Amino acid sequence: MQNDPRQKPGKGQIQSVWAGLILIVLGGLFFADNRGWLDLRKLQTFWPAIIGLLGLGQMLGARNTEQLCRGGLLVFVSAWLYASLEHVWGLNFYNSWPLLLIAVGLSKVITGVFHPSQAGADKDR
Repeated sequence: MQNDPRQKPGKGQIQSVWAGLILIVLGGLFFADNRGWLDLRKLQTFWPAIIGLLGLGQMLGARNTEQLCRGGLLVFVSAWLYASLEHVWGLNFYNSWPLLLIAVGLSKVITGVFHPSQAGADKDR
């Protein structure tokens, strides 16, 4: 099994490279913050937006209902984290965690209703 340089990289390879690059950048930022070269405390409130942007990107590039629901779930988690951190509407992690269960359940229901062949494929495995 030799890698053919003319062969297009697969989706898994591209995701792996992006994940690696994100980890490298985050590690560099945290290291610079620990050394006093940056002050990341100013960004503390906005870090959930990164998750939301990833979810929005996944929603915009979705090719099926499952991908759309995964992206929507990331957007919801981002909004939940922000609301819990900033105590929006009196929410915090202690009193709002059931919202995550509702969001995951809703995502599964939507995927099952609008993409039933995928939901049935899980039983066969």
